[in-house]
Amino acid sequence: MTRKQRINRLKSRFPSANKNKKAGNKTIVSRGLCHHIAREVLKRKPISAARWIRAAILPALPIKSNWHRELRRLAYSLDAMARGENLFYTIFGHDGNGKLPFVFFSALPQYTCPGAGECLQWCYSFKGWRHVSPFTRQLHNTMLLQHAPEYIAKEWHTLPNGIEVRLYVDGDFDSAQTLSFWFDLCRQRPDLHIYGYSKSWGLFLEHKQNGNTFPANYILNLSSGSKYEDLPNYARAMEELKREDEEYLVRGYFVAVHIDVDGIPKGAKRYSVAEYHARVRQAAKEQYGTMALSCPGDCGNCPGARQQCGLDRNSNKMVLIAIGVHG
Repeated sequence: MTRKQRINRLKSRFPSANKNKKAGNKTIVSRGLCHHIAREVLKRKPISAARWIRAAILPALPIKSNWHRELRRLAYSLDAMARGENLFYTIFGHDGNGKLPFVFFSALPQYTCPGAGECLQWCYSFKGWRHVSPFTRQLHNTMLLQHAPEYIAKEWHTLPNGIEVRLYVDGDFDSAQTLSFWFDLCRQRPDLHIYGYSKSWGLFLEHKQNGNTFPANYILNLSSGSKYEDLPNYARAMEELKREDEEYLVRGYFVAVHIDVDGIPKGAKRYSVAEYHARVRQAAKEQYGTMALSCPGDCGNCPGARQQCGLDRNSNKMVLIAIGVHG
């Protein structure tokens, strides 16, 4: 089979929804293809996964495309991971343009989200898969968690003193083992201010029930869309969890509310529209009975000096940060 035939076969199996027809003719941008690669890689050990990428995927991608280059790089790094050598990726990200003014860690959405519910229908992380780099970095980090977490620990100890770290931007705590792994790292770096979002509420409650504690430098936001939302007492039990310093673990909720989309643009443009934020605040008040901050869309534009979802909870009053979704 020629390379052109392989490319056409892959496109027929995983048709692209990319609206850029010119780009679509050059490469393959398909969420279905990403899911296929993720499933096949995650069920293998690193060196076997690297071989599969080279045998099953690279021959069916245009050689000069970003997808071919980044997946080839992923294969090299998986080989290095298996051999204990230097990786071809950095593990923690830092967006220098101000949209994400913190160091962050991401993993694959859905595959690391045991608490995911309806959120899978509108998860923003999948939109990033239109570009290969976010996808390969998330997959690479997920493989590290499963097979070589010592790499993560090593890079963790090189992070600058006193910075803010978000766990996770994409993905979630996938197991009790992963939760304990991160909390041990948090305790080893008490200088860091660490926060994040999670829908894996069951893992947190299990962690507590097993006699474990929560580090004093970690703060949690409960994300809506969790499968635990409609289960009796789960949310209340999460709100009552405390850290080792006796402060509350849960800062508040990050919720998605449905709004009337008439006249509201889609995508990032909606954040610049005052009416969008007014509708989000109103919807949050109607649904939860309290005032809420409408997320400004990027963390560099939060009111005040810091992103609001990273602030500690100072009272029994829970704080909502809402984002509107179409539908």
